[in-house]
Amino acid sequence: MKNVIVFMDMSKMDETVLKQVKQLDAIWGLDEILLLHYVELQELTDDFSSQFPDLDKPLEEILEEEIFDLALNAGLGTDRFTVKIHIKGGKEDLTHWVNNSDYSLCVFGKKVINPGSGIFASKIARLIDKSILFTTETSRPNFDNVMLCVDFSAYSKKAVNFLNQYIPDSVSNFSLFHVYKVPAIYFPFVKQKSEKLVEEERKKAVKALDHFREKYTKQPKSNAWVEYANDQPSDKVIYNYARTHHVDLIVVGIKGKSDDDDLLIGSVAEKLIQPDRYVPVLLVQ
Repeated sequence: MKNVIVFMDMSKMDETVLKQVKQLDAIWGLDEILLLHYVELQELTDDFSSQFPDLDKPLEEILEEEIFDLALNAGLGTDRFTVKIHIKGGKEDLTHWVNNSDYSLCVFGKKVINPGSGIFASKIARLIDKSILFTTETSRPNFDNVMLCVDFSAYSKKAVNFLNQYIPDSVSNFSLFHVYKVPAIYFPFVKQKSEKLVEEERKKAVKALDHFREKYTKQPKSNAWVEYANDQPSDKVIYNYARTHHVDLIVVGIKGKSDDDDLLIGSVAEKLIQPDRYVPVLLVQ
């Protein structure tokens, strides 16, 4: 089921996210869209009513109406979404509800032009046991140019299975991307990374990625690319490639081959969703 939760923060960013979700609905064919706003308990102080004496409705109802109007203005039909205000309990209660729901994807807006703190989204992302899409004000919502990062782990296989369900065959450019390195085992014996050694590793990477593409992907227009990391971290190689090749969406498993089991989000994924990274990222659980 393509059931999606869209996290609303009651800022200008909501308008952008809703318009993009409308496009995704048209392209991906979403089944259910839930617009969710979380109210911190500390926002509801004892003197809340005295600060806003003119309120003639409960806060929950006012927020529901505002989100409803935002969705309509973004072009979503009344039959395409529902609204939920999570006003009881803390973040643990919120994430418990999300993790036990039937929704398979969560959408967060990430501000890169007028950055906010991003603290709430990053905290929730670490607690949610769902796939997560971080989109930005500059995102192209059609997502025609999709890049899946592959490290040949179980997480990569889960990511491509998720895309086989969500991303339609009509995407104009679907690429599998792998960052390869020269194994550290060589360096006690080989002082420099010779061109021959790098080329040997490149051929191995190309062969492995082609095999992965043929075995797991369903998109007929898929490509496979490998890039040598040299001394750069993998996330930087991925991001730079995405920027220079006008990628609309980076897709990565929420953890990678080299990450510890106790990490909730892998190190590469963590860096790709930092506020200064402009390309939208889909983390697949």
